[in-house]
Amino acid sequence: MQNLATLDIILALAKTFIIILPGYIVTKLGILNTTHTAGMSSLITCVTYPCLVIMAMQMEFSMQILNNCLAAVLIFLGTVVAALIVSKIVSRIVKLPRDRAGIFAFMLVFGNTGFIGLPVLNGLLGSEAVFYGALCDSSYDIFMFTIGITLIRSSASGEKMGLLQTLKGLINPCFIGVLIGLTLFVCGITLPEVIATPMERVGAITSPLAMIVVGSHLANVRIRDLFTNRHAWLASLMKLIAFPLIALLIVRFTIGTGSLLASVIVLEAAMPCAMLTVILSERYRADVKFASTGVMLTTLLCIITIPLYAVLLRFL
Repeated sequence: MQNLATLDIILALAKTFIIILPGYIVTKLGILNTTHTAGMSSLITCVTYPCLVIMAMQMEFSMQILNNCLAAVLIFLGTVVAALIVSKIVSRIVKLPRDRAGIFAFMLVFGNTGFIGLPVLNGLLGSEAVFYGALCDSSYDIFMFTIGITLIRSSASGEKMGLLQTLKGLINPCFIGVLIGLTLFVCGITLPEVIATPMERVGAITSPLAMIVVGSHLANVRIRDLFTNRHAWLASLMKLIAFPLIALLIVRFTIGTGSLLASVIVLEAAMPCAMLTVILSERYRADVKFASTGVMLTTLLCIITIPLYAVLLRFL
C-alpha cells in the first residue's frame, strides 16, 4: 500500500465503483430486472467467484503466507465478535425495536467482503490480497450462516436454526472454492494451463458482474428512504466508520500496521453491509425495507469512506 499515491488509490477505487453505473442505468430503463440480477448473482456465487478465489490461491507455497492466513482468519473473527458486542450495546442504548435489532446487528457484523471487497482488493493490492480477502470472506460465511441467520430470524419471529440447517448453509460454492484453493496451495499443486487459463478468464468477470448487480439493486431503492430512516443511518455510520476502526485497533495491537495483511483486514472490515442482509430478511419475513435501506446506504457511502481508509493505511 505504501507505494501507491493517494491519487492512485482514488483512481483504482473509481475504476471499480464506476461499473455500478451501467447496472443502475439499465435497471432504470427496464432492460434489467430482479429476475436477471438474481440469475447473475447465482452465476457469480456458483461459478465466477470460486474461479476467482482458486486462481488467486495459485501461488508458490510459503510458510509465511500460510501463517498470515491463520492470522487473517483469527484477527478477522476477533473483529466480528467485537462488532456483535458493540451492536448489542448500541441496540439497548437507542432502544431498537425487536424487529430491527437482529437486522441491525447483522448489518454491523457482516460486510460485502465478496462482491465488493474482492474487486476492491484486487484493484488496489493485487492477487495476494485477494487470497487473504477470500479467507476473511470465508470466515464471514461461517458466522453468517450460523449466528447471522439466527440474528435475522430473531428479528422476524424469534425462530432459531438447527444444526443440520447450519451445516447445509456452510456447504456452498464460495466456501468450497476457498477450500479447494487452499488445498492446492498447501499441497503445492499448480493447475495445468488448459484448466488454469479458462478459470482465470471466468474469474476475471466477477468484478464487473458484481458491480452491475450492486448498481441494479441501488436503482430499486427510493431516494427518500435513504434520508428518513435514522436507524439505517446509525447502522451505516457504525459499519463504515466504527467497525473499521475496531479492526484497525485489533490489527495495530496484534500484527501491527503497514503490511499487506493488515491492509486487507482493515479494508475488508470497511466494506458496506452484505447484500445477503436483504435476501435473508426477505427469506425469513423480517423488515426487508429496513434491510434494503441500510445495505444501499452503506453501498453509496462506502464510495467515500473506503478511499479514506485506503489513504489512512498508507500513512500508518
